[in-house]
Amino acid sequence: MISPEPSHSPQTDDITTLYWIALVAVVVLAVAINGALIFALRRYGSERGAEPRQIRSAAGIQLRVGGGLGALALALLVLGIVYTEKAREAPASEAKPVEISATGQQWLWRYDYPNDSFSYYKLVVPVDTTVDLRLLSTDVVHSWYVPELSGKFDAVPGKLNEVSFRADEEGTYRGQSATFSGQGYAAMRTEVEVVSADDYQSFIEQQKRDIQSAQDQVVSEIQRGQTP
Repeated sequence: MISPEPSHSPQTDDITTLYWIALVAVVVLAVAINGALIFALRRYGSERGAEPRQIRSAAGIQLRVGGGLGALALALLVLGIVYTEKAREAPASEAKPVEISATGQQWLWRYDYPNDSFSYYKLVVPVDTTVDLRLLSTDVVHSWYVPELSGKFDAVPGKLNEVSFRADEEGTYRGQSATFSGQGYAAMRTEVEVVSADDYQSFIEQQKRDIQSAQDQVVSEIQRGQTP
């Protein structure tokens, strides 16, 4: 597949733009180099057994070609820096940004929401709202990578890393590991479900109630077991 994943956030718009710029540059270079080779073979090729002759290039052609390639490389470098920095910026949204912690461990993601509820594997976020995701790791380096929403970001033990994105359409977006983290690396996946603001609020409130209910049940079972 030549084209990248469909873009559903401003960050991936910037990444996709940079991808197409790089692809066009590579295609132009490939065509120019192969075209020059074909031209040289047709222009200066001799029949088998013919006496070899010395070929001289036009004056300064190496300098002109080298300068052109250098200018192209510099332009790609500048564009890469500009679009990469844009992709890292937190996108603006009318709604108040939501801050969520994502903790990677071998081999699962845990998401902690603002109301102290949490979920594993699946992250639920509101649509058209900036999400500030705080990446943490309990063991080794893990990568959080959902191509349709953001670039690849690492969760490093002992270090806080942050990624911001704003999903512009409701739906489910899937991500996968992009950094080897042990034998369960291939199975360490995640899923981002983008819902309305009301559905998001309902989800985290229900999660908190379910977690509290489960904790109360465990405490009750322990107390019952200790009762003579």
